[in-house]
Amino acid sequence: MIQRPIFFIILPLLCLLLMPSALWAQPDNIHLIKSTVNQAITILNDPELSLPENLELRRTRLRETLYKEFDFARMAQGAVGRKWRKFSPSQKEKFIPLFTRILENTYLARVEQYQGEEVEFTKEVRQTKRITRVDSVVTSKSQKYDLSYRLYKDDANWKIFDVIIEGVSVIANYRAQFQQILKNSSVDGLLAKLEEKLEKEEG
Repeated sequence: MIQRPIFFIILPLLCLLLMPSALWAQPDNIHLIKSTVNQAITILNDPELSLPENLELRRTRLRETLYKEFDFARMAQGAVGRKWRKFSPSQKEKFIPLFTRILENTYLARVEQYQGEEVEFTKEVRQTKRITRVDSVVTSKSQKYDLSYRLYKDDANWKIFDVIIEGVSVIANYRAQFQQILKNSSVDGLLAKLEEKLEKEEG
């Protein structure tokens, strides 16, 4: 059984903090961040979309607004690590959407619990020519958390491929889980476990 890391309890803010790709070419344009955040908050605060019968519509709008900033394929590969080379093309094609759904199921319900948390972006650190990290501090109910995003430049676009919470990488955490499973199981076994997990969550 794949366990959810306990630090995910602070991830309601994750999708509220995604930033337009253009920002990283112009890191001083903070208004671009605020624009995306405001779009998400508008969706979350819409009383019509808060009705139970409109839950899926609200989630669809959140996906449309926020998830375009993620590189889910790269996140999936990073979550497997070196063992990705052992995946056949068909296994990779199957794994990526399964892992994406797991991330969605983990975060979307938490995103919808947004209650006016404050975010202060502190700095951007260019780690390599194609990798950058953006640091922020999140204040929630008088508690502060360090939250960083790692982005990879693919062609002309910057995409998020990892999130670091209080120094702990989300992708590295999943990688530790998946590598443990793959020690005692095949790739198909891992895929079966993911499908089982999703069936329980979505069934």
